[in-house]
Amino acid sequence: MIGLRSGAMQIELHTRRPFGAREEDVGGWHVLRVTGEVGAASAGLLPTLVVYAVRRGAQQVCLDLSELERVDRSGAEALRRCTRAARYAGGELAMVAPDDPAVAEVLEDSGVGRDVRRLATPPRRPSRAR
Repeated sequence: MIGLRSGAMQIELHTRRPFGAREEDVGGWHVLRVTGEVGAASAGLLPTLVVYAVRRGAQQVCLDLSELERVDRSGAEALRRCTRAARYAGGELAMVAPDDPAVAEVLEDSGVGRDVRRLATPPRRPSRAR
């Protein structure tokens, strides 16, 4: 399912585990919250989403991987390509590391940790006072 809402895109791709990407603009960052699995079937979408975000005006893109459940080698390579894609399009990329230790290990082993700047926490909208 691909849906557009107020200029933002939400994507779901169903493989063994569904892939999802939600985007929003928060505090100067264009945040792509990635969920589910990044593997061979979905790997090509991430660099494309990063390039589209930068071409639509985002200078800083954050991949929030905190909810990522699984990544394979092709998915890890796609995450490395995101950095090059952002630079090529004129932007900058950072990521929030996955909460799952097995996913984090795959990313470290593939060199993603060296290539992609890390943020300690994902950019969030400020809570509204009541």
